[in-house]
Amino acid sequence: MNNYARAFLITLRIAIGWHFLYEGLFKIDSDTGAVMYAASRYPLQAATGRLRDYFNSAAPGTLQLQPSLARIDAWNDEIVRVFKGRQPLSEDQKAKLNDLADKMKLAVAQAAREQSSGENIVNFDWPQVHEEVLKLAPESEGDRFTSLGYLQSSAGPLRPLFRSLVSDIDGLERLTAASAQTRLDRRYEEILDHFKSAGKPFTEEQQKKLAAARDAQKAAIAETVNSPAFQMRRADYANMRRRIKEDESSVTAQFSRERVAADRKKLDVIAGEMLGSVNEPLSELAVQMQAIATVDQLGAGPLPRPSGPADWVDISIKLILTAIGVCLMLGLFTPVAAIAAAGQLAMFYFASPPWPGLPAASTAGHYLYIDRNFIEAIAALLIASTPSGRWAGLDFYLRKFSSAVLARHGSGPQIEPRPVGSGGSADEAESLTRS
Repeated sequence: MNNYARAFLITLRIAIGWHFLYEGLFKIDSDTGAVMYAASRYPLQAATGRLRDYFNSAAPGTLQLQPSLARIDAWNDEIVRVFKGRQPLSEDQKAKLNDLADKMKLAVAQAAREQSSGENIVNFDWPQVHEEVLKLAPESEGDRFTSLGYLQSSAGPLRPLFRSLVSDIDGLERLTAASAQTRLDRRYEEILDHFKSAGKPFTEEQQKKLAAARDAQKAAIAETVNSPAFQMRRADYANMRRRIKEDESSVTAQFSRERVAADRKKLDVIAGEMLGSVNEPLSELAVQMQAIATVDQLGAGPLPRPSGPADWVDISIKLILTAIGVCLMLGLFTPVAAIAAAGQLAMFYFASPPWPGLPAASTAGHYLYIDRNFIEAIAALLIASTPSGRWAGLDFYLRKFSSAVLARHGSGPQIEPRPVGSGGSADEAESLTRS
């Protein structure tokens, strides 16, 4: 093998190593970046609940017009103010909220004229305001890395294997009050541990305030999840999941498989919307924390991401990518690192293979059988089949050191690896090391 071929193989090894290293470091860094907490469901739930209690407590003939109108305006202003510091409402959203307030004011005027109670003035619930009036989307993960979505959307014959890596990947267990409240307790401890480890622990008074905020969120979760509407929606979602699972094992026609794949995507969207109801309290607790912590304590940095069902997969991917990248760039344990890289790429490939009849992965480009993961895996195997780490890398010194140790103990002659540029073929270089 001439020197040009060696140089290109070394360059290929370093390029693949850089790709893995940067991907690993980027995913690790995504967990440490600042996060804009924009939770919105539970402040809205609390404000609407207080407004409903105000009118429901008014006995017939006791409803006063002006205080009632002022109370509706206060509800409107409270919602706008809450969103202003998190996720400001658009002018259209404010207009729709004002329309709802005007309808309540008309109902108040009618109730005052008829000397009736205020029981039917607030004839809506907070999910209706959140999803129908304001049309707010569930809070997203932002730029933080998680493999959950990738594993959810996996396709092909190995789909059950990839989905089994995550507990409760369908979210049915998390859509219970007990599970959501347990996660909130865990988040409370994570917040306290975050400031304690930074040397800026919460005082006893701050802990009481945070615990009160946590308990308020737990009560709100129970009210939401145990409501008949939510339970009915959860039951429908579970039935649809069962039907899709039965269809997966029975359909054979191409158009039927495409329909099942489309139905799976719809169910993942529904699951995301429902899980927003139990995920947002974690962000809301972080919002409350920001109001409780001092300026000096906030200097401890952003909170870690709440624990999730795919945490062990995420950590494994980040560490493996980084380790492979370091080894390939330094030429250290090159064959092992290259084989590990090919295995990692094979996992990415088989999670969503570009085969006919399977939904296309959400990546740029168009592929049939062969995609970038497949090509890079072949390149990694090529690197594994060559001594490129001994041509230019730490494997050269590692092999030299191991040869010296073996020679010192009488286990064989000392082997002198040849670095790049020494001339001769790879086979010749290997033959010179044999006794």
